[in-house]
Amino acid sequence: ALFPDGLFGYIRQCLRHVFTRLPMTDNYFWKCYFFGNYEADCCPNYLRPEHFTTLGQRVSKIKTYSNTLTDFLKKKPGQYTHFVLLDHQDWLAARHRRQALEEEWQLIFENAAPGAKVLFRTTAFEPNFLPEFVRERVRFDREAAAWSQANDRVGTYAGTWIGTI
Repeated sequence: ALFPDGLFGYIRQCLRHVFTRLPMTDNYFWKCYFFGNYEADCCPNYLRPEHFTTLGQRVSKIKTYSNTLTDFLKKKPGQYTHFVLLDHQDWLAARHRRQALEEEWQLIFENAAPGAKVLFRTTAFEPNFLPEFVRERVRFDREAAAWSQANDRVGTYAGTWIGTI
């Protein structure tokens, strides 16, 4: 086992990293978790007054969708250059939704522009839950992933993976 204390040991390591190795003065994630709100001097850039004009000028470019990535790619096919998947693939794998995971990746490949980037987080140290055809086609950048993982201000994921399709 990676952690003799199991899940408890893993959580302890994550929290130790966040609270002893990362600066808390600008960690708006954890400040919001603790206090329930952002502070004027510790918040995402889009909430800072100096960025309101730029945001206002570009707000028409923002489109929101409320459906799965699979449904989105079926309805809005295209040549996308970036896929930010966060951690939802853990849930598909954990809930034995292998077919859904495979279909999603097939649609990602069908809709990826040449050299498209993919980023996801996972509670797994290695992305072994990914279908074999994904691990064969995506070139993961372990160096970039290690840097991202070491500087992650949330600090609760075992792995951050960055790859090129």
